[in-house]
Amino acid sequence: MVISISLFLLRSIWTLRGSPMLSSPWARKVPHYVDTVLFTAAIMLTTIIHQYPLQASWLTAKVGGLLAHIGFGLVFFHYKGSWAVRKAALAASLFSFAYIVGVALTRNPLLAG
Repeated sequence: MVISISLFLLRSIWTLRGSPMLSSPWARKVPHYVDTVLFTAAIMLTTIIHQYPLQASWLTAKVGGLLAHIGFGLVFFHYKGSWAVRKAALAASLFSFAYIVGVALTRNPLLAG
């Protein structure tokens, strides 16, 4: 998870600065490989602990937060319109990630410890 968010932040900084590093093959591929491994591990974990989205509210919240993080990230990295929209999407994506971590720590979708 730390590697995933670190790569996301690095690519975000490069995007904001207009860095040519974004076009390097590893910058285009490695984050997707890391996220695929992370997502696969999450699916395996739900199977092992027998807790599934829509059955466990905290897990449903994490999946929803992940989908929001991905969606906002796609807007930030691929939307060709206003920078204000893209920066708002970046902030929302980072908020979604923080929410996922909070739910993981508290196992409560309302983040009440």
